[in-house]
Amino acid sequence: MPWMAATFKGKDVWVETDASGAPVAPGGRVAMRYSDKAGTKIYKAGVANVELLRSTTPVDLPDGTSADAKAPAKKGGRGSGFGSAGSRTAGQAALAKQDALAKLAALPEGTHRAYTDGGCSGNPGPAGSGVRLELADGRVAEVARSLGRGTNNIAELTAVAIALDLLDEAGVPGDAAVAVFSDSDYVNGVLTKGWKAKKNTELILELQARLKSRPGVELVWVAGHAGIPGNERADALATEGVRGRSRSAWT
Repeated sequence: MPWMAATFKGKDVWVETDASGAPVAPGGRVAMRYSDKAGTKIYKAGVANVELLRSTTPVDLPDGTSADAKAPAKKGGRGSGFGSAGSRTAGQAALAKQDALAKLAALPEGTHRAYTDGGCSGNPGPAGSGVRLELADGRVAEVARSLGRGTNNIAELTAVAIALDLLDEAGVPGDAAVAVFSDSDYVNGVLTKGWKAKKNTELILELQARLKSRPGVELVWVAGHAGIPGNERADALATEGVRGRSRSAWT
């Protein structure tokens, strides 16, 4: 892969880019090296923390070696480098969208897609979940569900449960490839990273069991409000639920 001259914390570095000079930053972290020599250690840095020198062009460099150390990233999105929805810089917003689009593009052909979201007015407060399911055969389901009084985390978890319900309803086999998109660090943590949860344990255990019975399902984290239509639609449906409206439809 090409590398491009950049600065990091006031120091000259090289950052991995594509041929056009755009940083290659899966998960918001980009490969970075301090030297153009062979065997140089390659670190991972929050892409928002590096500044490309646009007066230069990408060049090929000799192979480096991976380093265990990770350069610190800016706060927001648990170190993703994408910032927080509503306060992102233009650069962070572009990177958040780029990351989400890359994850979508990487899905194997025939993968079913579920976009999930949850929210509440106050925390706790009136809560709602929203889901948009896009099946590979062209069928689409949308659900907005009012949950009454609850927390944001409950709403996010419930949205995943609704997505699984819709897969059952549609007769999708357990081993079928399904990508369930969520912008919740909490959902990603308790369902895929082994985070210890003191609350919502019954719901979490239920979801873990259901996911185990569906080995084809992959939970995919994406930044919220990154301009991805499916995620934006799930957010709108969750907002309907927060406002007390429940509805479900297949098209």
